[in-house]
Amino acid sequence: MTEIPPTSSPSPDSPVFPILAKHASTSIIGLSLVLFIVLFVAIGQVDHPTLDIVHGFTNPLVDQIGDIGNQLGNGLTLVFISLAIGAIGLWLNSDRWKFAGFYSLLALGISGLLTQILKHSLSRPRPRIMDTTQWEIGPTLESGLDSFPSGHASGSFSMAMAFAYYFPKGRVVWFGLASFIALCRVIKGSHFPTDVVGGLLVGIGCGLVLVYTRDTWKGATTRALAQGLPWLITAFGLLWILVPHPGIELEPNMSLFAGLVLLMVGWGLRLWWIRECSDPNSTSYSTVPTWPRLLMGLGLATSTGSLIIVGASFLAGIVWWLGTQSELLSQAETNNKFISGLNPIWTEALLGIGMFFLAILTLSIRSI
Repeated sequence: MTEIPPTSSPSPDSPVFPILAKHASTSIIGLSLVLFIVLFVAIGQVDHPTLDIVHGFTNPLVDQIGDIGNQLGNGLTLVFISLAIGAIGLWLNSDRWKFAGFYSLLALGISGLLTQILKHSLSRPRPRIMDTTQWEIGPTLESGLDSFPSGHASGSFSMAMAFAYYFPKGRVVWFGLASFIALCRVIKGSHFPTDVVGGLLVGIGCGLVLVYTRDTWKGATTRALAQGLPWLITAFGLLWILVPHPGIELEPNMSLFAGLVLLMVGWGLRLWWIRECSDPNSTSYSTVPTWPRLLMGLGLATSTGSLIIVGASFLAGIVWWLGTQSELLSQAETNNKFISGLNPIWTEALLGIGMFFLAILTLSIRSI
């Protein structure tokens, strides 16, 4: 297959993936696979409780929001968006817009094909008939036995990957819209949470394979895992503490205290290092270590009092650290050091304050 470059020349705002050491890439992929297995097993325990809550909560506004997400993630809507992007590219004579439209459409088609194969091979009953239909894995074309994975989720995330590659400054918007679509499938009772997670993985996987050249697949995958897993664990943690589930829980006050200690220690170390590196009178330059962020994330996870969240956060944190550590080494080797005068200390301060309030909010939720 002939690969079409994203632009005729490299774009200054295209995502750059630093070269990871071979052992780091292998470790990231291996740990991520373990984490995905843990997440699927854990989320499976809240599939039915989540839908019980959704079905027991009736609100016209929520239903309307769910309808918007469902329509936005509809196959025809996504095809129209891709064609519109391509048409704009032809009108502007822009390779970037043309390739974004072409590859997003191609990603949508391939992810849709793979999704349909999985749907009709696994034959998981939809939520509306799960209570009256036994799940027997095997090929079928029967209506209603096509719940896993979610087609809306796979299609929207495959297109988000393509758009994030060609328009990287809007990556938060693309993945935010894809996440909204996936959430709406659960809100409307059309899919279980595990269905949308499965669709997410299919969509991102198809997008990665399509938009990156073969020699950068591994690097792009490890980078995506390192940056994306913390967000996935955050969403999982919110779902886990909001939905009743069986599990081993820690004593609330003890877990909150231990979590806040870890959070404060990590936060303090990060602030200290940033302050030292940004001192305009300093004659030495050094990169800010990322491992204190591990303590901050682990502290927030510990405050939930859930061993499954702590374990999942630890694995995701190690993956993130391996990815960011490699990035720091790459920056150091290319002399791209911390720039004096661009002090991110206030950003770090706001992050720590936000995590602190999340820990307190978690305690409030657990006390209800």
